[in-house]
Amino acid sequence: MSEAIVRPSGRVYRPRKVTAEFTVDGDGIEDGVMVCGTHDIERARQLAEDHVTRWDAGMAPADPVTGWWRLGYQSSRLVWIPDEEKGRAAVQFTRIEEKTNA
Repeated sequence: MSEAIVRPSGRVYRPRKVTAEFTVDGDGIEDGVMVCGTHDIERARQLAEDHVTRWDAGMAPADPVTGWWRLGYQSSRLVWIPDEEKGRAAVQFTRIEEKTNA
């Protein structure tokens, strides 16, 4: 079972599963990864890395931010909208960058 996460309002959120999908910029190009169902950055990083590696093995997700998001329309485009009340707990990796040899 996934971990329980407390919303800013104090209500408990219990995700059904943890999923990853690409976020896209205004031109429809993949520019990040949204991992829903957790605020655990390391757990999310592993899933995001697996997701990005299937797309391009030389790339990696970067700059994680935790928050609450839901899908919604903005200017006739489906986008992730911040929503602490009804959104899903998520870690958004705001960039996809080339892997470094560290």
